[in-house]
Amino acid sequence: MSDDSCGELLVQLNRAGAIIKKVKRELPRGGPGAGLMVLRTLCSCGEVRIGELAELFEVDQSVISRHIADLEERGFVERTQNPRDRRSWYVRLTSDGERAAEESFQLARHVLAETLHDWTEEEIAELTRLLARLRTSFDTRRPPAAPLSRTAAGAKGI
Repeated sequence: MSDDSCGELLVQLNRAGAIIKKVKRELPRGGPGAGLMVLRTLCSCGEVRIGELAELFEVDQSVISRHIADLEERGFVERTQNPRDRRSWYVRLTSDGERAAEESFQLARHVLAETLHDWTEEEIAELTRLLARLRTSFDTRRPPAAPLSRTAAGAKGI
């Protein structure tokens, strides 16, 4: 693989992020918006610790906490204190949250289906498979060794 092909892939992945934003803009006002995938995750996982959500989405806990606060204010989720560790909290969907997640996700699927009207089922399946493979590659990638700081390098005589 070449640096040029990976560079083009980076450009297209950035554009894919813009597509997600466009789809979310077509969702009704007052819906979960940025929190839609949090709601969908809660639909799948049930009650989850906020820290676990942050890990799942690979974001800082403060980012998830802001999403949860917004969703809680809208009545889509509720927090409960962890009875075994009073420093942590669980979050779960309310019935309104379940309904909002399903309605919003249904609408997002419809927008995507309309947009991809000229794609075959095989093309959509192939893109889905390749995106899943890309995610797996990143999940299994070993991070590069951390570069030595100047202080550490000096101490090692490098």
